[in-house]
Amino acid sequence: MSLYRQVRRPSGWLAASLVGALLAGFVLGLAVSRAITDEPTFADAVAEVRGEAGVVADALELVGIHYATSPDAARAQLKRAQESFAEVEPDLRLVAPAETRAAGRAIARVDSLVEQDAPAREVEAAAELAREAVVRAAGLR
Repeated sequence: MSLYRQVRRPSGWLAASLVGALLAGFVLGLAVSRAITDEPTFADAVAEVRGEAGVVADALELVGIHYATSPDAARAQLKRAQESFAEVEPDLRLVAPAETRAAGRAIARVDSLVEQDAPAREVEAAAELAREAVVRAAGLR
């Protein structure tokens, strides 16, 4: 019987299994987090685009309402409509390219009339046509 025992070095299997367990836990955690994350659906995206287009339509309606009594307020609403339309236009083009181009032209027509200080009836009519064009492009009807 020997009183001295030879000390063995730890095997590489222990380190490899520890790294493997950590890697498996990371992959499992990533899979679970992706499974429970709410991904926006196509319907959610369409609803968001329609909501943004509704902002444009509302601003155009206010252009027609305010122009006769407060041209500055009408200009502010027109600017709001133009900025909102610029944001939503790329998404609208995916859904209805021809209608979106028509809406853009109609908004430009309103801008031209406002810049020329056109009569209120012309601006009101053009703003209503532009509003309807945006509504059509977004499928709000």
